Amino acid sequence: MDRMMVYDIAYALAARSGREGVLFGDCAPIAREAVERSLAGPNLPEFWFEIPLKGSPWFDLHALISYESVTGTQAAFAGQGGAYADALSWFAAQPANTVRQLALSYDTSAGDVDHPAVQLLVSGTDVSVPLGFLDAAGRPDAKEPYRTFVQAMPKQWFACYVGVFPQRQRAEASPWVRIECIVGDELQEAYADDAQTLREHLAQIGLGGIGEEAIAGIRELARSPFPLELQFNVGPNGTALPVISASVRFQPNEWADEACKSDIKHLMYWTQNQGLADDRWVQLENTAIAKRLQRGDEGISLLCFPAFLKLRWQAGGPACAKVYLMVLGE
Repeated sequence: MDRMMVYDIAYALAARSGREGVLFGDCAPIAREAVERSLAGPNLPEFWFEIPLKGSPWFDLHALISYESVTGTQAAFAGQGGAYADALSWFAAQPANTVRQLALSYDTSAGDVDHPAVQLLVSGTDVSVPLGFLDAAGRPDAKEPYRTFVQAMPKQWFACYVGVFPQRQRAEASPWVRIECIVGDELQEAYADDAQTLREHLAQIGLGGIGEEAIAGIRELARSPFPLELQFNVGPNGTALPVISASVRFQPNEWADEACKSDIKHLMYWTQNQGLADDRWVQLENTAIAKRLQRGDEGISLLCFPAFLKLRWQAGGPACAKVYLMVLGE
């Protein structure tokens, strides 16, 4: 089926019944252009809508290309050349079971489709894989900071993601690379039980002075039954800059399970009570959609659901909360 038609249907279903004005704002036209520029290989990319939980509604768009859809091909993004093309060519040539997805992330809320971030999601712990990505993405200067960070972080953490943000870094004096880590069940339980363990582990990677508001928020997420991830901006010396994000991930079936929905709602109420969200999160349950699309002999199963709640704290700035809606087509 035509991939843009499938995307249009997915967006229309997620945004219908007044949800566009509450959750999405007026970003749909520029986001559609970003989608067109992100097509590579024969399959529909996985899409994430990044939506704030308070303030004026808007969304940024993330397009994730699977390794299986481009491996063994001369893959090219429909509208991105330069380092983006180099990163995709490198990604498509990697050995099996080393990489999972390559993402383009657009600041569509700012009207920018020309300078997306590019990010790699890996399958294993071989440090040479993200280092090769940084070369291909035009950031060889970030290789040593990456290596220093992963050597310093707690051994149980899994650095699942590395990303570079060319446009954002043009406005900042010090270059950085973004690294996201899955903390694992054992440490998630430890952080929920003991704030000191969390403080010590954050100090290992340069965040010894993180505020108590962030510690409390991370521990609240850690107490939930959902997997915890921590995200950092890592500076030239390999230590985390004074900004941290923490997220938990939901599965699509959890939106159909009453016990899981109760746990999700607890987190959302807590987020609202902290002043990080208004009541727009109530609309999220209605964006969980499973639908079979059929056109002649062609068909695709479409799935849309809220996949992440993410909290972010920055020194000198307000905390914020976002949710990420995921769209899958198979």
